[in-house]
Formats: sequence, C-alpha cells, structure tokens
Amino acid sequence: MNAPFPSYGGKKIAVNFCAVVPITALLIVHQERNKMTSAISSLGVGSGLDLASLLTSLQTQEQTRLTPITNAQTSNNAKLTAYGTLTSALSTFSTASKALTDPTLYTAKVASTNDGFTTSVGTTASSGSYSISVQQLAAAQSLSSSHIFTDTSTAVLNSTTSNSTTQTLSIQVGTATAVKIPLTAAQTSLTGIRDAINGASAGVTASLVQSGDNGYQLVVTSNTSGTASDITMGVTTDGTGTGDTSLQQMLTYSDGTTTTTGMTQSVKPLNAELTFNGVSITRSSNTITDVPQGVTLTLTAPTTATQNLVVRQSVTDSTKAVEDWVSAYNTLLTTFSSLSAYTVVAAGADQSTTNGALVGDSVLNSVKNQIQTAISSAQSSSTFKVLNQVGITLNKDGTLTTDDTTLIKNLNNNPTAVSAFFVGNGSTTGLASQMVTIANTFTSTNGVITGATNSINSVLTGLTKQATQVQSSIDANIARYKAQFTQLDVLMSSLNSTASYLTQQFDSMNNVSSSSSS
Repeated sequence: MNAPFPSYGGKKIAVNFCAVVPITALLIVHQERNKMTSAISSLGVGSGLDLASLLTSLQTQEQTRLTPITNAQTSNNAKLTAYGTLTSALSTFSTASKALTDPTLYTAKVASTNDGFTTSVGTTASSGSYSISVQQLAAAQSLSSSHIFTDTSTAVLNSTTSNSTTQTLSIQVGTATAVKIPLTAAQTSLTGIRDAINGASAGVTASLVQSGDNGYQLVVTSNTSGTASDITMGVTTDGTGTGDTSLQQMLTYSDGTTTTTGMTQSVKPLNAELTFNGVSITRSSNTITDVPQGVTLTLTAPTTATQNLVVRQSVTDSTKAVEDWVSAYNTLLTTFSSLSAYTVVAAGADQSTTNGALVGDSVLNSVKNQIQTAISSAQSSSTFKVLNQVGITLNKDGTLTTDDTTLIKNLNNNPTAVSAFFVGNGSTTGLASQMVTIANTFTSTNGVITGATNSINSVLTGLTKQATQVQSSIDANIARYKAQFTQLDVLMSSLNSTASYLTQQFDSMNNVSSSSSS
C-alpha cells in the first residue's frame, strides 16, 4: 500500500505505509487508546478541549426548559397567598358587620350609679328618671345552739337513750313541707348533725362556729330571705314520740320559742322595704326584678336620702360597633388595592414585579364590586336610606368616615331606624346583613374562594408532575452529552497519539533517506 506525500523535509517522497507502520505498531496504538479510555477522569483531559465548560453551558441551557414551569408555580403560589390575605380581610369585615346585625345593640339602656343599690338594665327597660329610697334590707333567719360544746365529734345523745334508736330531726322552712332527717347515734355529734342537715336539701345550711377558745356552736341559716322563710325544728324518736332529750334541748325551735336550752334566733328574718316614686314596696329578696320594669335592682344598704335612678339610651356599644365596622371596611379596601395593584410598563417590557398577585382576578373583582355596590345603594328602611343620613360619610376615594355628631344623635333619638338600616330582614336587606351574606358567599367552606384555591392546587399538582418529567428528560440529555464528550475525548486522544507516532516514524524515515542520498 503506497501513500503519496507532497513533501516532507523539502523532498517529495512516496511511502509504503505497511512498511512504515508495521502491524505491531497499529496494535500498540490500539492498546494505548484502551488505556486512555480508562485513564480519562474529567472531560478535556485527553483532547485538550474545554469540554467541561461546554457541558455546563449545555446543562444551563437545558435547565431553561423548567423556567416556564417554575414561573407558573411561583405565580400560582402567590395567588394562593393572596387568596388567604383576601379571606382574612373579608372575615374581619364580616365579623364587624355581624356585630351590627344584633337588634339589641341599638336598644341597650344604661342606668346611673347610686348608693344603696346596684342596677342591671335590660333591653325592655324604658328610659326615665325614678326616685328610690331603701329603708331595710331583706335578711335570712339564722338559728344557733344555746349550748356551747367543748368538742365536735362526741355524740350528744342522752345516756339513757339506746344507741340503736334512730332519732329524726324535722326541719321546715316557712310553709314548705318539712324534711325528715334520720340521725344514727354516730350522727348526733356536732359534725354529724351538720353533715346530715347539709346533705338533706332541707332549705337550710348548717355550719359550726367556734365561739371561744374551746367552745363550738351549731348554726342553722335559711337559704332564702324574708319573713316567710322562718325555720321550725324538732326531734322525734323513729319519726314518732318525744325524741332524745339532749337532742331536743339542742335542736328544737318553733315560732320564736325554744325549750330549755334549744336553738335561739341570732338573725331575724326580714323583708326588703323600699319606696319607689313614693310607693312603698316590700320584697322577700334584696334582688328586685320588676321595679321598674326591665330593671334589676340589687339592694346593698339602707339609704340616708332618696336616690335618683336615671335610665337612658346607651350609645357607647353601638357607636363603637359602627366605628369598628367603618375601620374594617377601610382595611378591606386597602387589601383590595394591594392585591390588584398594577404598574404600567412600556410596550414589550416585562410586567412589573410590584403588581398585585390578583391583578385582573375575577374572584377579587366580583367581591369588590358586590360590596361597593351595596355600600352605595339605597336601603329599604323607611327613615334612613344611605350611609350619609345615618352619620357615615362615603368619601370620593371610596373610604368611609364616621360623623360622630350625626351618628350619636341618631342612635340616641331614633335607634330603631338605625337598627332597620343595618339589620333589615337579616339577610337580603339591611346593609350589615347584606355584607355578612356577601362575605360568607366567598369565605365559607364551599365558597367562591375555596373553589378558586382548589383549582390552583390542582394546577400546582400538574405543574409538579410536569417539572419532574422535564427534569428527568434534562438529566437524561446531560448524561448522553457527557457520554458523547467522553467518547470524543478518548477518540481525540487516540488520534493525537497516532499522529505523534506517525510523526516519529516519518522523522526516522526522513533521516534514513537523507543518509542514502548522501
């Protein structure tokens, strides 16, 4: 096999390739190539080319396939966060609106502070001024044992009474049915008697009082006050007969009389006595719920002079509720603005990063339009139709401001009309009721926002799967590129080795030719 070479060393020559490159030499080249394949550990080492940088560039370019997916994920996650912000603002506004839908908010009354009694005013109370004087507080009767005992655990049965005999203590409060309390011998100590009485629901409460360093007395007090709740006590044996003498002398009391050393009255039962607008009134309790109607008086002490009780319309809670509602509405408008903010950019330019996450969003636009339409629409109430008449100003920028003078005047003079404006029928009419209905439509479990977020979550699930598939494709491509570059590296290294070997052979042959010609 002859291979012509145009010139080498200044001379034209023809070379028999088989003669120049013996078969053994080619085998050596093949062996060297195999060694290089296993020796190359990083791209470019064998070829001298910057294959590692080229592979990095290819990998960077491949990763751009994920950019549309990650951008979509970022956008949808931002929407989820924005919907959460919108839901929170709507819920706060709904709570403030709900407070205004309570009719009792507008009928609340308040009473003046007085000596001798405290006052609780209900919604049915009539505004007015009343004169009240308290002559006497009601009191519950209290009885105490005349005998003073040195201990509380020793039975007080007469020694002649059989310990197996059951004594019966009878207690009657006023005209109620007497309660029979059986007492065994062990229960006839002061402690046993006290516990038996308290466990019998007899309308009284028993207690032990230490009246001296080593002296104890049994005290029995009626659970109800008033002269009609006086106590009658007696002891019999087995429910009949006279009963143990020691117990009789300790526990008997009837109609203000006692046996030799029985119970004595320590607190007299009394009725409450007061004068209301010149009318004398007697009650068995210090809590009086019908003087005047809708007002509860709790007597605390006799008065030294006539007290003037003033009941009037309270606007404190209703005014605060309206102010809270106005504040919640203005905050909601701020949320609408931030979520739908849009910055104009030049044609062809990227959208501004300051844009709200819900720019052009149909859900946001819908709830915003519904609420603002209700705010500016006339209500069906007969007296007040629009916010300005109630005492709330609708500003040019859409925000609200309370006119305290007008609002308080209306709440004082015409609370029913203010209630009708905000409450209406509780759902479709009444401004506050309408707001609650609108907010619930969007924020409820099955509401519009929930449907929108479910759709976004479904899209995000699909994007996650798509991203996984694309990443797998990218990884496969990069692996293929790397394998191809490795093969190229090995091939180039092999060719370079062959070229070097051939050059050496040509140089040797050239030297031989020069020697022959000389």
